[in-house]
Amino acid sequence: MKQPLTKQLLQKYKQGLCSSEEIAFIESWYNALAKKNNAKVIPELDLAVEDQYFQDTLFAAQSASKRYKWAYLKVAASIVILLTTAFAIYFFSGNPPKQQQPQLPFSVGQFQANLLIGNQLVTLNDKQHLSNTLAGQHSTQKWIVQTKRGQEYQMQLPDGTTVWLNADSKLEVAEHYNQHKRTVFLQGEAYFKVAKNKDRPFIVHVQGTQIEALGTAFNVRLYKNETPMLTTTLDEGKIRVTNADHQQVLHPGQKIELNLSNGSFQLHSVSNQPAVTAWKDGYFEFDQTPLPQIMADLARWYNFTYTLSPTYKNKVLSGKISKQQPFEEMLHILRFAGINYRIDKDHLLLIP
Repeated sequence: MKQPLTKQLLQKYKQGLCSSEEIAFIESWYNALAKKNNAKVIPELDLAVEDQYFQDTLFAAQSASKRYKWAYLKVAASIVILLTTAFAIYFFSGNPPKQQQPQLPFSVGQFQANLLIGNQLVTLNDKQHLSNTLAGQHSTQKWIVQTKRGQEYQMQLPDGTTVWLNADSKLEVAEHYNQHKRTVFLQGEAYFKVAKNKDRPFIVHVQGTQIEALGTAFNVRLYKNETPMLTTTLDEGKIRVTNADHQQVLHPGQKIELNLSNGSFQLHSVSNQPAVTAWKDGYFEFDQTPLPQIMADLARWYNFTYTLSPTYKNKVLSGKISKQQPFEEMLHILRFAGINYRIDKDHLLLIP
């Protein structure tokens, strides 16, 4: 039986009252709509016209069983919604987005970090601040740059190496840096674009593992309070990853996953390299990414706590959105992707 597409049906979907067939129908329609508009912003549309187009082009040649299976498979990868949220908010609410809900306590992160040299603590808030602060310091001294939740920082080390430090991360620069070798210690996530110097190896130490490079660009990630998985992804050049049990040379487009809890060591080819490092360029980009990792990334940037129901732990999403978007936009996207939530003060609960 043909399902009519109406504003009332979409409102019912928003409220979580749809049947499984209605959910499949709406999500299939939205995916087809985004594809038809080539993932551009979708304007206000004539529902009757869209309904007819959708029925004629997508459903005409499909049986009901295939139709709904397609919908469920596609919605898992449908954060293309991220690029068309403005239409979804307008359409569902009938009001401008600003009237959708009250201001939330979750705020966009900022470009900032703390620098610790000995007992001196300095707040860094621009790219030049670190260089200016270190100018008068002895090169033999150890120093630490640390970001909190809701912060990230880009810096240039004394040898010319550029480092992007993600939220809730710490980079310790060893004594005598750039004299005989260049050694740093990382907690969290960072992207390194290493200045070439074949006589002074650049080495990143992460929880018993070292990553050595002469001149290259690579990403390193380990949030050990969330996962025991250390991930290293190479953009350009060549690096060598070594720990007590393994040694592996990486080439561009490859990634290593090292499970620190059991010692397993796996080498992969990266199908979507830009998604790995989009965070340093001001974007969230996900490619069939599990919802638990997505929520951990969002929580670090917007600085909030959350509870994720086991029902959603196998949900995967794909797409790209600016990190400067207010958190309300993220909530609209989660809701449209079929993820229900409620807010308790500054705590987000994702529950069916």
